[in-house]
Amino acid sequence: MSAFIPELLIFNPADGLSILEHSAMLDHKIGFKIEEIEGELLRQAKSVLPSGNHKVWGHSIHQGQQTWVGLDHQILQTPYAEFVDICHFLKPNKGTLMVDLGAGYGRLGIVLSHLFPEVNFLGFEFVTERVLEGNRIFSLLHCSKAFLKREDLSQESFFLPEAEYYFIYDLGNISVLRKILTQLSVMAERKRFKVVARGKGIRSLIQYEHPWLSQIFEASHFENYSIYSMSESLEDSSFLNALEDLE
Repeated sequence: MSAFIPELLIFNPADGLSILEHSAMLDHKIGFKIEEIEGELLRQAKSVLPSGNHKVWGHSIHQGQQTWVGLDHQILQTPYAEFVDICHFLKPNKGTLMVDLGAGYGRLGIVLSHLFPEVNFLGFEFVTERVLEGNRIFSLLHCSKAFLKREDLSQESFFLPEAEYYFIYDLGNISVLRKILTQLSVMAERKRFKVVARGKGIRSLIQYEHPWLSQIFEASHFENYSIYSMSESLEDSSFLNALEDLE
C-alpha cells in the first residue's frame, strides 16, 4: 500500500533533506521497488561483464543501448522537485499531451498527474522492467492519464507522436538525440509545442546543430535544463527561414 500524499512533492530545504534524499523518501512512500529492480539488472550485467562499470553494463544486456545500469538510480532519474518546478513553469493546458523521452520509472507522470490531472502523459523507456514498475505505480496512485511504453528510440520505425510538450533527457546516445531533434524540426512546420531539454549534451546539440530551435523559441535556462517556447505564429518569416536553413 502506498503512503504517498501529493503534499510530499513539495521540496523544502528546511526539512533537512537534500533534493536527492527528498526523491528517495518519495520513492519509498510511493512504494517503488527500484532498488530491487536495478539490483537485478546490475547482477545480470555483471554476469556478462564482471569488470565493467555503469558506462558499459547497460550496453551488455540491452542490445547495445546505453541504459545506465549500475548508476545510482537517484542520479539516473530527474528529481521530483525539479519536475514540480518544470510543471509549474509550463502550466500545461487541460487535454494536452506531454511526452517524456527516456522516462525511466515515470516520475514526471506522477508529478503531472497530481499537479495537472487533466493533462495526458506518455513516457518512452527502453528497459522493460522500468516500464512495468512505472505502470504498476501509475495504477496504484490512480494516475489514469499516465502511461509508460517500452520503446527503442533508435529504431527507424520510431516517430515522435504529436504533442504539446516534450521532455528530452540526455540519453547517452547522440545519434538518437539528433534523430529526435530532426523529427521535431519537421513537426515544427505544422504544430506549436514546448521542449524541455535536460542535460549538457542535448542543450549543446540544440545550440550548435539545431540553432533553429534556440533562435525561434524563447528559451528559459536553468541549472540542469532549458525550456524552449515556440513562436506564436507558424507564419513568422524568421521561423520559416531558420527551418529552410536546415535543408
